Amino acid sequence: MIGLLLHLLKFLPVPIDPRSQWKKVAALKQKERADRLMEILNDPNELSSNLNAFELTILSTPAHEIVSRIGARDLNWNAKNVMKAFIKAAIHAHVETNCLTEILFKEALERAEQLDKEFEATGRLRGRLHGIPVSLKDQVNVQGFDSTIGFTKFVNQPAAENAPVVDRLIEEGAIPFTKTNVPQSLFAFECSNPIFGYTHNPHKHGLTCGGSSGGEAALLASDGSCMGIGSDIGGSLRIPAHYSGCYSLKPCSGRIVQDGLRDCDDGYTEILGVIGPMARCWEDLVLLSKVMLHKPDPMTSRKFGLIPIEDFRYEIFNPLVAEDTRPSLKFGFFTSNNLIEASSPCQRAVKETVEALRLGGYNCVGIDVSRLDVLEGVIIYVGLSSAEGYRTGFSHVGSDPIDASMFLTTIGCKLPGWLRWIVCGVTRYFLRDEIMAKLIEASRAKSTTELQKWRVRKDAYCLKVRSYLWEELELDALICPTQSVPAIPIGSSWNKSFLAESTLIWNLVDSTVGHIPITRVNVQKDRTPD
Repeated sequence: MIGLLLHLLKFLPVPIDPRSQWKKVAALKQKERADRLMEILNDPNELSSNLNAFELTILSTPAHEIVSRIGARDLNWNAKNVMKAFIKAAIHAHVETNCLTEILFKEALERAEQLDKEFEATGRLRGRLHGIPVSLKDQVNVQGFDSTIGFTKFVNQPAAENAPVVDRLIEEGAIPFTKTNVPQSLFAFECSNPIFGYTHNPHKHGLTCGGSSGGEAALLASDGSCMGIGSDIGGSLRIPAHYSGCYSLKPCSGRIVQDGLRDCDDGYTEILGVIGPMARCWEDLVLLSKVMLHKPDPMTSRKFGLIPIEDFRYEIFNPLVAEDTRPSLKFGFFTSNNLIEASSPCQRAVKETVEALRLGGYNCVGIDVSRLDVLEGVIIYVGLSSAEGYRTGFSHVGSDPIDASMFLTTIGCKLPGWLRWIVCGVTRYFLRDEIMAKLIEASRAKSTTELQKWRVRKDAYCLKVRSYLWEELELDALICPTQSVPAIPIGSSWNKSFLAESTLIWNLVDSTVGHIPITRVNVQKDRTPD
């Protein structure tokens, strides 16, 4: 047993020689970020030192109202003043949480000034997001700026063009003004990498903000951005929103064009990642969703099917209109999924939501969670995501240290077959942990024949879940905890990867799913019995 533990310790991150190339590259990248921050801070014509009362008002105003005030020519409400306020707030948020990667402040101010001149000359707003500062997850390409996703290999590789989603935002008048931090490889629900380090929770230093869209969530929850763009392949939009306290939406695959993103596993199609909106309030999430889901991209339509993707249906956000098509909206719910017992505050959030809906006259029914067979979904997700042994992702590491959050996720693929067999046996028969044994067995590289069998298993699982929820129960929506616990301490996810079980099954079945903040931990309400 001691020998086994010593062997496993080889796979833990180890200190790297200070002379290693990655540290030099990371230091230069951090200096570039600091220089761009100081460039704007040292310009007295652009920013004063502190937020004034008017700027605080701007920060507390939802995006749709900001656009209305600019359009109404309210005193001092223009794109440049709005941008200045959010730049100041973003800098403050960055000092507190370390959430920013690429700094586009100078370019954003120039763009805001152009929009103001255009509006003054024409009297017409550019679009539904005229003058709105928008932040972007680091992997989203912006012309002239890096998308490192936490690997020094990608430093000094500026994007040749914008991602289509960025051009779509600009077309509607939005102004991209910064990019935000992510975990190394994007495959973790903390937010740390060798280039930029940890991003902290905006509400409590020392807790994680979540990942992989963690920098976005930290910035939004700090009122440092008006709205943002993240992505999700296993919970990366929802877990950060859950930990940090903001809104997010993961669309189903094919709704938004995915081109123009830096990924560490190009060519992987077993489970599809998606871009999605993040916001500080429900109304702004709806607004950004309308912009992103309007005008379906024809290339994406052809890629995912012969029939063009249906345009955005505005009535789905109006319950009164939606109810015209059926007697009443029907919501299913559960508070725990039979794998990990959800903590008291997470269960309470579901119960309070259900209570509010019932008071509003909506039909809410508890579902049989065993019919979801969550463990089977998690095993399939692990089996498919590890199909090529994470070789492509790790090919980008070079001399970079591997972040500790990747330890438990990838340990199965790293072990030689004979050792994995021993570890599974010890886990199953000595530690009495059948679930972990099954996950370790699933986490390994697979042959083409094996992969085909896993795909069949996935199709059967998706059909079972969809049939139960949407056909047998005829639900309009399902309410459940985003994750079983609130935000966890920084650096503690290395042995808690299994917490993602509550989010990744919805990626497996390709459901549209989002996060709405309902409550916060309350010491009195959430006290556990002795």
